[in-house]
Amino acid sequence: MNGEQTSNGGNTQQTTTVKKEKKTSWIVNYILNHKMLFALLFALIVVFGWGQWRISKLEKEKSELKTLYENKLDSIHIADMVVTSKTFSWAIRSDMMRNNTDQANQYLDNLLKEPHVQKAFVVNAENQLIILSTDKKEIGIPFSDFTAIQTKETTWKKSDKTIRFISPIMGLNKKEGISVIEISTNR
Repeated sequence: MNGEQTSNGGNTQQTTTVKKEKKTSWIVNYILNHKMLFALLFALIVVFGWGQWRISKLEKEKSELKTLYENKLDSIHIADMVVTSKTFSWAIRSDMMRNNTDQANQYLDNLLKEPHVQKAFVVNAENQLIILSTDKKEIGIPFSDFTAIQTKETTWKKSDKTIRFISPIMGLNKKEGISVIEISTNR
């Protein structure tokens, strides 16, 4: 308390000024008394947040790498199946030239044992009828894929659940037929 006197024409007045100390809340007092604890708690929160950010970044990179390598594996698988389709068409060609359909049917049956191969068949180029097939019910049925019949080199077409590999079977002067191998895209 500060006391002050003033004189006003003979009258003396005394005024007092009181300074109030501002009371701090108990939470602020608690924090100020435990500075080290709260500093460590703050550091822990910062490190945890940074760790979560880093983990999410690494998971995103992992996902991108997984997609990249799955695409590479798919392209390698497709390249392997293109080579298999070419080789298959050459084997079928040699047996068709000798009219050895039993051996050609064995090739078809053995090809069906390979993983993911769903179906294989051979189409006559002249009348577009299926002449050999792993599904015996299809023999004699017309093949309606015009672009596949017109192909001059091994190609592939992807649909929702299958990939179809189409290889021409060339004779000496003309196309004798096409071989078709369908594989499942589900792994």
